[in-house]
Amino acid sequence: MLEAHRACTLLVTGFLFYSLKSALATLLLLNGCVLLQVLDGEGAIEHRRQLLPSYKAHRRKFYSRLSAFHKFSKDYVQRSQVVVDVLTKCNVPVVKVEGQEADDVVATLAGQILQRGYRVVIASPDKDFKQLISEDVQIVLPVIELKRWSFYTMKHYIAQYNCDPCSDLSLRCIMGDEVDGVPGIQNMAPGFGRKTALKLLKKHGSLQNLLNAAAVRTVGKQYAQDALTKHADFLRRNYEVLALRRDVDVHLQEEWLTERDRCNDSIILSNFFKMLEENKIPFQQKRSHS
Repeated sequence: MLEAHRACTLLVTGFLFYSLKSALATLLLLNGCVLLQVLDGEGAIEHRRQLLPSYKAHRRKFYSRLSAFHKFSKDYVQRSQVVVDVLTKCNVPVVKVEGQEADDVVATLAGQILQRGYRVVIASPDKDFKQLISEDVQIVLPVIELKRWSFYTMKHYIAQYNCDPCSDLSLRCIMGDEVDGVPGIQNMAPGFGRKTALKLLKKHGSLQNLLNAAAVRTVGKQYAQDALTKHADFLRRNYEVLALRRDVDVHLQEEWLTERDRCNDSIILSNFFKMLEENKIPFQQKRSHS
């Protein structure tokens, strides 16, 4: 069993779209950690799409266009399957829950792992995981221009956004998320920008607190007050769409927390890199969407 100060690392599907060599180098970099590979289940986004039809709608168009190009579609499937196969051969457990997005499974497992007294490292380029950052949860993000991955901590988040990670989800609910097809309040209240949102969230702490306060008293300038009261349901819908679920029906298995057998890692990765060179599989493609 791992000691409490060690970390359990969750690898999610987002890194499939980046250099696989870099991703597997990360696996070796995190050599002292327990590793889990978390994948999207079938029909994973349907629940959120019922709440908001535009949710990740661009991805349907993106992949439908790609399907017209047989070679690219075939390469994408091949690339994805090779990642799963390599990590499975390296004895990394695969976690996949039917009807659930990998993000929600990760958020649920992260909570269970923290309760066990471990730290969590999430290896993914997906910005959604920033809402989970804490002293005990950090992210490993790809740095494309440097062709490597780098740790992203709560300290980095505060330096980048000048607010607490606890406010990240509330801020995205107000400002929207263009990549995921979630509209922001500025579409209906043009004067309501990021500066106003940050100021209000720093004072009230969360979107729910802010909406509760706006319902009974004036919380800011009139345009902000009107927007918050008139579009409260819109903002709550955004919250339900963007908030990572932490109650997915998945349970941390004891065997996932044991040290995996690494004795074959070197030969498996060596054979894999050799196969990349021989077959010229296009693993260097950058990810188009978060």
